[in-house]
Amino acid sequence: MQRKLDEISEGNDSTDLTSRRDFFRRSLGLAAGLGIAPALFSPETAWATGRYTEWGWPTPYRRVSQKSVQWLKSKGWWPLQVAWNPLWSDGNVVLFVMMHQMLLEKRGIEVHYVPLLAAANMNEVFVPGKVQVAQAGSLGLLRLIDLSVPTAALAVYPAQRQAFLVHPDSPLKSFTPDSPHDTGLVQLKGQKVLHRPAVVGITIGSTTHMGWLLAAKTLGLEANRDYVIKNTAPPDIITMPQGIDVVGMWEPNVLLMTQFRKNARIVELIDRYEIFTGYSYMRGEIETHAPDVVQAYADAFTEAVLYSRLRSTQVLKAFAADPSQLGREPKLIEEDAATHVFDPKPTLNYIFLDTDGFYVPLEVFQAGVMYDAGILKRRYGPDDYRSVLRPQYLKDTYKHLGWKTPSAPAFLPEHWSGKVGNLPYPPYGLMYMGKQAFPAPGDLTRPWSFGGKLFQPA
Repeated sequence: MQRKLDEISEGNDSTDLTSRRDFFRRSLGLAAGLGIAPALFSPETAWATGRYTEWGWPTPYRRVSQKSVQWLKSKGWWPLQVAWNPLWSDGNVVLFVMMHQMLLEKRGIEVHYVPLLAAANMNEVFVPGKVQVAQAGSLGLLRLIDLSVPTAALAVYPAQRQAFLVHPDSPLKSFTPDSPHDTGLVQLKGQKVLHRPAVVGITIGSTTHMGWLLAAKTLGLEANRDYVIKNTAPPDIITMPQGIDVVGMWEPNVLLMTQFRKNARIVELIDRYEIFTGYSYMRGEIETHAPDVVQAYADAFTEAVLYSRLRSTQVLKAFAADPSQLGREPKLIEEDAATHVFDPKPTLNYIFLDTDGFYVPLEVFQAGVMYDAGILKRRYGPDDYRSVLRPQYLKDTYKHLGWKTPSAPAFLPEHWSGKVGNLPYPPYGLMYMGKQAFPAPGDLTRPWSFGGKLFQPA
């Protein structure tokens, strides 16, 4: 039987999940009988009375209405089915904590978490409504737009590092900013190093394929002259097969190949040409008929980030011990979680609509490259993305916490000199930023408590 993270970290005996749920429901019923109404406690009152969890969440929790519960039941969406990818950076740890700390249950939602390992599998069950919450990269979201599936994207998984890799003994020199014209992929132009077209192992239709097309266009590389693409599945790419000169891969597999298997090295970051975006999204019908359920998910998502940030050691111990992580290097799990969950600001997942090109202009630009290459069947415009991106729910979450809505993506350095669509991009990214302080000056609109310390707006 699975245990909560606190129980795992503190060595307590496991408790039956159903018993915990029954106890929780009885506790809520007792509170209601005593006249303790959640609506009486605003976030300001929570701070004034000390009603914050140790990880900074105001209590009592905002709970969904019985009307919304009944509507979900009428659709056959009870318990709510949430798909998660145990191997996907960022979303894996966040949803693991949501699950084990019962953060949706605490808001009045019965939920079942369904592990799926690919975006295609996510949409296969999301489209017919077998799951109501899923996560995928931007190309997976485009598929839903194509099929006119009502969808509300609530959170972004941004700037996950992707890289072009070569064999450790490859004659291709790894990119250095000091020698931009002699290192990295530019060495493929005119066959000046390999003296033949490079064989590039890429998963056709993936974000790394998009990154390759952007890089080739930027550097002036010609297909069949400077390179040929060999459609290669991710499990094969990870082995760094002979006969392939360059591969494209995403995290945490870049770490796996370069630091643990040591069968590859980075020749150049895909990040210089493509800014990765993935999304956590929910069925749009829920937004129409039960918007408090959408808000509850945004709240639980952010609370899971805060819990992870405060109790990273316990979270890592529990996550690494989960059957979904069987056979994975504990150190790899640790580095991946630190990079994507523990170290960034907890506002990392906020969806911008059009702030310095994020995210609508960025998505339109990058999808256009895939259309020009014949991978996508139509060209997408701003309205396509605006029809599914929903920043208002996390914005409300931040207001509830007393946080200011972020003014720029957390993965960009201050005064970043880049511009969306102007390639190659100057350095950015979660690994580049490292550990980020929160709250920093300008992050709060009122006092907020975290880890036993009260922070004041500055």
